[in-house]
Amino acid sequence: MRVMEVSGTGYDSVRLVEQPRPEPQAGEVLVRMTAATLNYRDLMLAQGAPYRSRTGPYVPLSCGCGVVEGVGQGVTRFRAGDRVAPTFFSDWISGPSSGPLLSRALGGTVDGVAREYACFSQESLVSVPNAIGDLEAATLACAALTSWNALFVSCATKPGDYVLLQGTGGVSISGLQLAKAAGATVIITSSSDAKLERARAMGADHTINYRTTADWGVKAKAITGGRGVDVVLEVGGAETQAQSETALMPGGTIAGIGLLGGHRIKAAQGNNVRLDNIYVGSRDMFDDMNRAIAANGISPVVDRVYPLEDLAGAMRALQSGMVFGKVALQIS
Repeated sequence: MRVMEVSGTGYDSVRLVEQPRPEPQAGEVLVRMTAATLNYRDLMLAQGAPYRSRTGPYVPLSCGCGVVEGVGQGVTRFRAGDRVAPTFFSDWISGPSSGPLLSRALGGTVDGVAREYACFSQESLVSVPNAIGDLEAATLACAALTSWNALFVSCATKPGDYVLLQGTGGVSISGLQLAKAAGATVIITSSSDAKLERARAMGADHTINYRTTADWGVKAKAITGGRGVDVVLEVGGAETQAQSETALMPGGTIAGIGLLGGHRIKAAQGNNVRLDNIYVGSRDMFDDMNRAIAANGISPVVDRVYPLEDLAGAMRALQSGMVFGKVALQIS
């Protein structure tokens, strides 16, 4: 089978190799991967981020979709022909997160989905909504689930709440779709007027160009009539946190997502601000989100698609910052 490996540091170390097709062991499911999508985490690991724990070659990417080809002894949750997606954290099934449950993450501590076939524990897979295609389903495991966790698990977003989203990457665009389905009022920022226009076409209620509006936190709060937003999906980390706090209502939540700004969110400077670092989500959250996606007819946004062997090109596209939604790989 074809497999993409990261053998060193940098995108030039991403290469196509051949490996034997795996066979499912007891409790395992063999999945023919059909699609995958990229996250900024994948770029950082390929570039040798300090938290990259593996020194040898590894298979990248955590988010994918595929079709069950076979099952090992004792598998009862799936059968051949089922469409499935693996969870980001292989061992986090339900309940709150903890260190041991987060130790095995696809595309990092364990090999990821940038390959034609992979075996997964039956407990680490979910069924994907029938109404969306494989490329769209491949967006769900990290970006969409992170948004779901932030909006509906960490918080309890309800109709009429104000949600502030930063940028138009995978997390923010899925957050836009999920928040609007819940009846929330969405404010979204970007440095691109063209991207903001696309966001408005998808239902964003208010948009702010943070290049031309330096105090975008003040602007966001003014949009709410001075009340402040209920929750901010903070993808900029410490670099943008002060603006997020300005926009927030007393007692509101900053949901810290990823490491795009180089540092996770830090202790709040103001009073009555709730901080919560979001670590994707559990399998149960994934199932809950998929039911919501199916019930609301949500179609995840894939901006551009590359063949498996051009993973390096897909990484460079995501790095460019020109993407609206997700960058995907067509595997088979």
